[in-house]
Amino acid sequence: MNNHNLNVQGAAISEESFEQQGTRDIVFPHQLEDLAQIAVDIGGSLAKVVYFSRSPDSPGGRLNFVKFETQKIDECVDFVYKVLYDRYHGQIPVSERLLAEEHINLFRERLKVTMHKEDEMECLITGLNFLVRQITYEVFTYDERRPEPMQFEATPDELFPYLLVNIGSGVSILKVTSDETYERISGTSLGGGTLWGLLSLLTQAKSYDEMLELSKHGDNKNVDMLVGDIYGGDYPKIGLKGTAIASSFGKVFKTPAEERSKFKQEDISRSMLAHGIQRIYFSGFFIRGHPITMNTLSYAINFWSKGRVKALFLRHEGYLGAMGAFLQHVNAPHRVSRIGSFTENFSQIQKISGTSLGAVGALDEFPSSLTAFPLLEDPHTYEPDTVQMNEPELQHYWIDLLDKNLGDLVEMVLEWKADQTDTKSRASSFEAMYREHLQRLRTEPLAYGALSIRSLLNLREQCLREMGFTDIFEGVKQKENTSAMEGLATLLSKLDVLDDKEKLDVLIDNVLAGNMYDWGSTSVMEMLRKGELDFLTAKATVGRPAKFDTSKALKERLLAGPAYQKAVIFVDNSGADIVLGIIPFAKYLLSKGTKVILAANTSPSVNDITAVELAALIEKVAYFDATIRRSWADRALQVVGTGSASPCLDLHHVSVELAKACEDVDLVVVEGMGRAIHTNFYATFKVDSLKIAVFKNPQVAKTLGAEMYDAVCLFDSPGSR
Repeated sequence: MNNHNLNVQGAAISEESFEQQGTRDIVFPHQLEDLAQIAVDIGGSLAKVVYFSRSPDSPGGRLNFVKFETQKIDECVDFVYKVLYDRYHGQIPVSERLLAEEHINLFRERLKVTMHKEDEMECLITGLNFLVRQITYEVFTYDERRPEPMQFEATPDELFPYLLVNIGSGVSILKVTSDETYERISGTSLGGGTLWGLLSLLTQAKSYDEMLELSKHGDNKNVDMLVGDIYGGDYPKIGLKGTAIASSFGKVFKTPAEERSKFKQEDISRSMLAHGIQRIYFSGFFIRGHPITMNTLSYAINFWSKGRVKALFLRHEGYLGAMGAFLQHVNAPHRVSRIGSFTENFSQIQKISGTSLGAVGALDEFPSSLTAFPLLEDPHTYEPDTVQMNEPELQHYWIDLLDKNLGDLVEMVLEWKADQTDTKSRASSFEAMYREHLQRLRTEPLAYGALSIRSLLNLREQCLREMGFTDIFEGVKQKENTSAMEGLATLLSKLDVLDDKEKLDVLIDNVLAGNMYDWGSTSVMEMLRKGELDFLTAKATVGRPAKFDTSKALKERLLAGPAYQKAVIFVDNSGADIVLGIIPFAKYLLSKGTKVILAANTSPSVNDITAVELAALIEKVAYFDATIRRSWADRALQVVGTGSASPCLDLHHVSVELAKACEDVDLVVVEGMGRAIHTNFYATFKVDSLKIAVFKNPQVAKTLGAEMYDAVCLFDSPGSR
């Protein structure tokens, strides 16, 4: 292997993406100092650039990914120069990792920098460990024999040991046993560079991506000798199929020289992809997410290991060395800390090449460190998504629905954000951006990882934020909060005179009625726009089918006691939902001596209440309600951010602050369609729990055996299972 790497580090920089260069972005974790950095991994075929940028509006930053053909290294140097000098005025001090004198001199002369070497293999492993741990859908398998060839792999509980086979110009095979220990157990000079060179001689393709494209249209059995050509079919005694390659280019050798021109360059390309790489799994820009390559590797690994080993591929496959070089300037403990504290943002995506499967986006850092919710019964088997989108019909339903609703969102942007700069053009860009994503997902449903209602809704929020619309429902939320607050004092007074049994009936009815006020639901949005929904109408609309209503057990538990020690309520919408539904329920628990945590989104999403907004509401309620005022003052009532900016709830990732606050909780309440139906419908907890929401989508209702506007009020106690 002959990779060479450049590291650049120094002052903070602003966030841009250089989309014209094929940039792929990943946000990097909090760093203790204000740091910007560039790493370049120069291989025999490709030069990969990773540079760090920080936005003044974000507590984290962003890693940007760019690639260049090594034969065009001047373009790479010019790009780094532009980053250093044109954008940052030469204020970034530089350290490098370069091994080839020709490249050292080139960078020195152009950039005026000082260089230092780092270990190539260590960089590869460090990069892989970071990416596998931090990115949910980083690793996948590929097998064309399956109905869905591409399947994503969860991060293993124990990452080590593993085998890393890096296919660059040559091949290195590494056995990795920990973050610090590894050994090179094998390798070969025959790799991507060999293939590229041979295909350059044998075909007219001018770039490696052209060669990959040629292979898609070819058939290697026209040039390779297969097992079936020798034995007339399969060779079952040793488990070989008749389609397995017995001799690459064997048919070319047996063909008279004057007839060899009949072999198509497309067939030659496909044969070469299958030759020499069948024992590998796998990283390096050689693979490029190319289906034929991955399927060949998967088949070979499965065959020779007798199904015991999987061929694993990475979406950021070509950037391991550059990523690792970048991480050499981050303290080792910090490389593995805050695992799971990132979400991949696909609003701006890049593909490795036109032939590749999948795409990558930015990895947005949450405002706070995240961890698994401590009260999940089994975090390893927990799956947040209720409906699995495996069928094309279901995928198209949700894509079509969100496509249809785009116009309403744009109208809302124009109505409530008309005073912002370039609102109309940015709203138009948002609409085009999200619609383009939906179109891609129609034909490539796994392009951004596993498809779910949650992922589609998150993608919409990401596109809004990318175009500068961080909270398009801000005005709606303020208006509805104000309206609901006008009736809260009267409601609380009426509840105070009821006995506990009557009070609980009203409280549960009110939570369900409040949950109808959901601008994330198409049908409800129309009612809200027309002013056709008030609290009494909402109460009358909600159905209470027995199969989704175990509230009797909850009421018996609350009435019989003892009182719960501490409850956490994952709240949902602004307006009537939080004000007339959740706050009175929280007051009831407080009056019984239960401490209450109201867990709200850290950042805006549709009309969901945020933690900051909810704290301001509680301050107002404290003025006229003694129970709320006393509880707020002595911290028996708290508002804590979940760390989320999503209309759904993934309990794999909640803020560390919330997780710590919930360690002694003995009642978990999950409220709202996005949190208790789209996600967490099947979630189980170590303690008593209540899921309470209203079905406001006909497809999800039908899937779960409900009708539109049916209520979910499911109480579960571990002791009664």
